[in-house]
Amino acid sequence: MRISPTAALYEIWRRKLAACNYVPHAPFERQREFLDLDCFEALYGGSAGGGKSDALLMAAAQYLHVPGYAALILRRTYADLALEDAIMARAEGWWAGIRGIKWDAKEKRFEFPSGASITFGYLDTEVDKYRYQGAAFQCICFDELTQFTQSKYSYLTSRVRRLAGCEVPLRIRAASNPGGIGHDWVYRRFVGPDAVAPFIPARLVDNFHLDRETYRLTLEKLDPVTKQQLLEGVWIRDGAGLVYQHFNEAVNCIDRAPEKLDYYLCSLDFGVVDENAVAVIGWREHDPNIYICRAYRLKGLVRDVAEEVAGLDARYRFCKIVGDVGGMGKLFQAELLSRFSLAIDPAEKTNKLGYIRLMNSDLARGRIKVVDDDASCVDLIAEWADLPWNDTRTKEADGFNNHASDAALYGFRAALAYHEKPAEKLPAPGTHEAIERMAAELERLAFEDIENEENERRWL
Repeated sequence: MRISPTAALYEIWRRKLAACNYVPHAPFERQREFLDLDCFEALYGGSAGGGKSDALLMAAAQYLHVPGYAALILRRTYADLALEDAIMARAEGWWAGIRGIKWDAKEKRFEFPSGASITFGYLDTEVDKYRYQGAAFQCICFDELTQFTQSKYSYLTSRVRRLAGCEVPLRIRAASNPGGIGHDWVYRRFVGPDAVAPFIPARLVDNFHLDRETYRLTLEKLDPVTKQQLLEGVWIRDGAGLVYQHFNEAVNCIDRAPEKLDYYLCSLDFGVVDENAVAVIGWREHDPNIYICRAYRLKGLVRDVAEEVAGLDARYRFCKIVGDVGGMGKLFQAELLSRFSLAIDPAEKTNKLGYIRLMNSDLARGRIKVVDDDASCVDLIAEWADLPWNDTRTKEADGFNNHASDAALYGFRAALAYHEKPAEKLPAPGTHEAIERMAAELERLAFEDIENEENERRWL
């Protein structure tokens, strides 16, 4: 009986993988293309049913014949990892009970006769990534990559390393459907026109191991967006998971602000270490719109941020400056007051979710205009386009930039409140009134520090 070239090729692959890597069946064409890549990073997937889990297991198993080789396969949560028919359960189906292969249930690790190993782990919170701080793997695989933040992915790439003289290639391999909190960064990195790493698209029709027609009927019942994602593998995102879901560049972005606005205020968000953000919000009488003239992140010391704000005040003449003055914010508050006679009022931070809803409502109505004339709002636009909710929709998901968003939210809230009371007229810098105001504020800050120290002693 004559064997076709395709059948012969599959048989060669089956024997090679079965002999060296303990894989029970040959990869189909898309999987083989994925396994043949010799680059550092690569993504496989697209539609559901494209053989993602098997492709990752095969990739992790490619060097199990090499003594000391170590691979790590990650899901976002342990619950995801332990699901029936998830990737760890599939690995147990491949290798459990085979002579010479040991399963360490506590460490969730398969150990092979050569001394090579494949470990299964999870990476839910930002803290979880430090569980792998001292580890070294030659291959790390991310199952459902779009469920991970970019910061977690980037940190784990530092765990890919090898001993001197080892010839095993260092690899990051991932598989995913479109959608999820990491959809945008995964698309940019692997799928989009400016991608920096290869993407092997796989669809349900590629996987001849699956009952494709029955599964297709199931996927046909999904909502239109999810159906495009999972059945067709189209890289579109469902915006319902975004915090600022009603932001629409076509509706909310304008090339330039009106020539003259009646009021401007500055709002500040201070991050950990040196991640800060500033926003300039403007409006005018008899105009229902609020104009975000600037909203961007900036780094630097306290004096650098203070000089930035002072320079903006010289241009816009703010009626008010608001900021998150807790923690490090106190230093910024004191610096602006002592050097530039500019007072920072505490930003209102209660009921953040309620004001996000109000802001979304105004975005949907087109009453918030983002001035996109000189890229001074590029950070805000990027954050609004990417920032997702956490799983319970109670706060923003960890691992995403939100400083420019928070600065804009403080300014939006202050602008709404400003309409309810007359503007406070600040004395001109250097005048007797400005000096008295500065002295009173410094005295208040000094008493506040004393009170904090006394409170701390009471708890000792």
